[in-house]
Amino acid sequence: MTRLLTALIAVSMAFAAPLMAAEDVLPSSTDEISIDRKAGAWVIFKNETRKSCFASYKSENGYVVQFGFTKDETNGYLGLFSQDAKVEEGTRDITVIANGNVYFGESTGVAVNLSDGYEGGYILVNNPNFVKDIEKGKQLVAFPDSPNTYIIDMKGAKNAVYEVRKCTTELHGS
Repeated sequence: MTRLLTALIAVSMAFAAPLMAAEDVLPSSTDEISIDRKAGAWVIFKNETRKSCFASYKSENGYVVQFGFTKDETNGYLGLFSQDAKVEEGTRDITVIANGNVYFGESTGVAVNLSDGYEGGYILVNNPNFVKDIEKGKQLVAFPDSPNTYIIDMKGAKNAVYEVRKCTTELHGS
């Protein structure tokens, strides 16, 4: 899992445009963030600073998974965190499969800390199909062609995506 967390920091899709808008949606430790609601095992957070919402889920194996996106869903992110992560600096290639669709990118190792010693990072995405693939709530597979393949259960993500959309809409007053 350490290799996965090292690589999942700031990914730009090989076929996508620059990710400046996606970077604006990433949560930061200085943002005003509060719990907004729950969607099954997922907790929906409201980020007043960025006027967006995101979902977070702690898996049975102790990993924290987060996702969020802009109001128009053209930009978003997926974050993975672990208490035993060793995030290294540097650039790495990454492949992620969501709902059977392959996403390629390059990551830069930069630690992002959550509470309780969790570290990891985010994949930045500007492909609206990625949100649709997360919404399907199946498995997310990282590094599928390596000995260090990681499978993350995304069950309940459909309800979480719905609640993130609703929360974000409420923040924008629409």
